[in-house]
Amino acid sequence: MTIPPLAIPLVRAAAWFETEPPDGGADGFLDLARGSASLDLGFVEPLQRRRLSRLARACFHCANRVGAPGDGRVVFASRHGEAERTLAILHDLAAGVEVSPTQFSMSVHNAVPGLWSILRGNRAAACAVAAGPESFGWGLVEALAAFRADPASPVLYVYGDDVLPDPWADPVPRGVFHALALLLGNPPGRRCTLELQSGPGAATVAEPDTLQSLHFLRALRAGPQGAAGAPWAGPGGTWAWHFA
Repeated sequence: MTIPPLAIPLVRAAAWFETEPPDGGADGFLDLARGSASLDLGFVEPLQRRRLSRLARACFHCANRVGAPGDGRVVFASRHGEAERTLAILHDLAAGVEVSPTQFSMSVHNAVPGLWSILRGNRAAACAVAAGPESFGWGLVEALAAFRADPASPVLYVYGDDVLPDPWADPVPRGVFHALALLLGNPPGRRCTLELQSGPGAATVAEPDTLQSLHFLRALRAGPQGAAGAPWAGPGGTWAWHFA
């Protein structure tokens, strides 16, 4: 099934990578950083900062760099979420050790947007999305739906995934530790058009070689004048991103 193209107004974007980011040009619209030393978390109190996981630190850096309002709606997406914390809980259960309530509360999928809301004193709606290899794409669609429900106020969309620890890295790809934030709103600094073909038979691979978020970022960095490239194919369909 082919869905009519979706127009996504983007005010600003920010991305962070533990190592080298994907190839491609960039401009003032995209804030791009690499390495733990580049994480800008000065807006977080030191005591709170020490409690943040690697994933939360990366996501908060990107969210802050796009200039997200303190009272805006938030959509967070991640394929694996707090995998390290979850694995530690499973080890405790296997050893017959009582699970720490704090450890459990920080491992759930909505922990990152919850912490962001607490940090910013934000009472606006927040949600978390997980959709396998297509988590980035469906999270962005969720953010667009939230924006269309109330175009007068922006929506912060944050995607993040850490490297999968053993033994989960077999057979699932280990992945790339990175985070990406997009601020949806008006007036847009860049207009993104999503062409999505979903349904059985739309995709030809069960596990894409390139992460969907990295495919999106390459198209974004190529800019309006860059080549569109081949659509990203996943288990639920094909996704193509175009920018103007």
